[in-house]
Amino acid sequence: MSVIVRAYRGGFRGRVTIRYMDSGDARGAAINALIEREQVLIKQVISYVRQTYPTYESVSDDVLTSSFSQNIDMCIRGVVDGPRPRSHKLRAHAQIARKRFEQGVPVEDLIRSYKHSIGLIADALTDLFDAHGVSPFESLRAYRQIWMVSDVYSAVLVEVYRQHQLQLDTRNHAIKNDFIDRLRSGDFDDSVLATAQTHFQLRADVDYRGFVAAMVGDTEHDIYSLLATLEPQIFGHRGVCAIRGDVIVGICRDVFDTGDGLSVSYGRPRPLQNIEDSLEIARRVASTSTALQAGNHHLEEVGWRVSVDPESPVVDLFDARFRQPLLSAQIDAASTLHSVEVYLSRNRSYRNAARELNCHPNTLRYRISRFAEITGCSVDDTETATSLQWYFELCARSGELRRG
Repeated sequence: MSVIVRAYRGGFRGRVTIRYMDSGDARGAAINALIEREQVLIKQVISYVRQTYPTYESVSDDVLTSSFSQNIDMCIRGVVDGPRPRSHKLRAHAQIARKRFEQGVPVEDLIRSYKHSIGLIADALTDLFDAHGVSPFESLRAYRQIWMVSDVYSAVLVEVYRQHQLQLDTRNHAIKNDFIDRLRSGDFDDSVLATAQTHFQLRADVDYRGFVAAMVGDTEHDIYSLLATLEPQIFGHRGVCAIRGDVIVGICRDVFDTGDGLSVSYGRPRPLQNIEDSLEIARRVASTSTALQAGNHHLEEVGWRVSVDPESPVVDLFDARFRQPLLSAQIDAASTLHSVEVYLSRNRSYRNAARELNCHPNTLRYRISRFAEITGCSVDDTETATSLQWYFELCARSGELRRG
């Protein structure tokens, strides 16, 4: 008959001393010898963790000692109980380890340090089995069972981490969205400032700029990939952001390093107390056709385009003036309007516009003249040109004039 006896001893609260009691067989003697070697092994573990994992800085030696005692308990139970570890017991251990996540230890560091601890225990027990005359077959079986329990525990640990991260992400997402909503509304009081300083490490003496980021063009990335691209660039006091529908909204100190498929629109630098103006400008810049292209976009670049209002009553007026006559004449309205748009964007240069349109300048002259003939609107008239630019900006946002 063999049993494992638990007893609590002085020192760190909750620390467990394990005693394996047996009728005197070699395996029992080796296990008890492992327990006696605990203090030597824990010193090695603490030294290794301190040298290898800076993320354990906030974890005390007492906590590491308690965790190692838990690991010895886990290994011995794996050897004694056989090949099927008690999952409920492992889950209880994993819930205790969850405190490391809350202390900022990444799950990969936690698992690596745990595996190192298990390796020390397994190697020590193998040596002790050999010293006490336990058969090689029994020693190998015990070694395998220890690592089997380790694999099961690692899987449980990852599951607990995912649950913890989901809860943390949900809570942080709610806090970030509420904070950004307060900034956008101008509802900035002492509580908002406290959240900015304590939760997001933002500084009241630094200017930030509002931004709106979105994926544009043909890209395989999604909104979560976009978030993963931006967040590392505003770590610490450099900003904060959150997912809002199909875009990311936030504040930042500096412009982002953007890649293919990423468009970021900015407002002007403002102190936190007046950041709502910057966030509104960023929103309006992001609504322009310019922001449909990848890169960083500012008010100085988009200019008058932020004033285009899709709800304006002139939308129907311009559509009736510029598009409907072409459709009635059974002319390719999209192609004709696109030619007019490029002509105006190239400062009425037939040569430059034709080069972009990949056609002969005389072909472009014909298209422009047909537009003027059918609509009764001369593109060289300032009023008409201004109206057309406004109309083209609106159409560009919806992609109506875009051709492959």
